[in-house]
Amino acid sequence: MVDEKKTLRQAQGDKSYEPTVWVSTKKLDNAVEIRVTDNGNGIPKHLLDKIFQPFFTTKPAGKGTGLGLSMSYEIVTKSHEGELKVETEQETGTTFIITLPT
Repeated sequence: MVDEKKTLRQAQGDKSYEPTVWVSTKKLDNAVEIRVTDNGNGIPKHLLDKIFQPFFTTKPAGKGTGLGLSMSYEIVTKSHEGELKVETEQETGTTFIITLPT
């Protein structure tokens, strides 16, 4: 089992890996774009169509509710009439892109 204090890459022996998250904002013509990027393992392609579904989680039973991304998606798209997209690349990282109308 992976030590919960280590990331997957660190547990696999990548001692040089340092987990990092970047946040950037950009003003578009009629919207604001917020990007949240990490340098993690990326999201496997077979899970991409499920990540915004309620109760979907990759965590062991009892360790997560699977509501975080689902609730975020609903808030961004329904409450704010925006858009929430994800771009990911295995072994490189993931970017969530939030676009909100101004």
